[in-house]
Amino acid sequence: MSRERQKKQSDEVRGRILDIARRIISEQGAEALSVRGIAKEMDYSAGIIYHYFENKEQIISCVLQEGYKRILAAVKPSDLTLPADEMIRSSLMGYMENALKYSAEYKSVMLSSSAQILDFTSVLGEGSCAKRPALMGLVRALESGISDGLFAPCDTRLTAQAIWSAVFGLLIRLMIERDVSEEQQMKLMQRQIELILKGLSI
Repeated sequence: MSRERQKKQSDEVRGRILDIARRIISEQGAEALSVRGIAKEMDYSAGIIYHYFENKEQIISCVLQEGYKRILAAVKPSDLTLPADEMIRSSLMGYMENALKYSAEYKSVMLSSSAQILDFTSVLGEGSCAKRPALMGLVRALESGISDGLFAPCDTRLTAQAIWSAVFGLLIRLMIERDVSEEQQMKLMQRQIELILKGLSI
């Protein structure tokens, strides 16, 4: 077997392991994930899983890293020359739409109290903004808006945490109340963003 084909096969197995792990985490939570469970579902020995990942924790870490990359892509404004208020509007809407698209995974991960998962998801402690690029992007947009005279002076890090918490609350309710129409979801998300921006204005 050529090296190229071998690598492709290896990537496929690794990808399948992560797909199964992602589904288990979404449906049952990270606590339900086990190397044996993944191996059984794939009809492999646990040893083969350990060939690709050191342990369950490394599998969870990879799943979370992939999810966080999606979030960063979703919150990055398409036009970095936009005024701060439009950048915030674009970022928050991108974040909410992405979260709803992966609602089962989002809810399972973001509501988990697992110490390992909280290493990726905690945002409320002092110093959390510096650890979370997506949150830091919001901080910078707030700073830019204050500098440009669009927003009233404030503690930008504390404000970013409060904004994220408000958005998180709406998202979780939308994920729990599954019968809310897409049109109503969009109205609620747009209204929340309007209220946030109005609260920031001078």
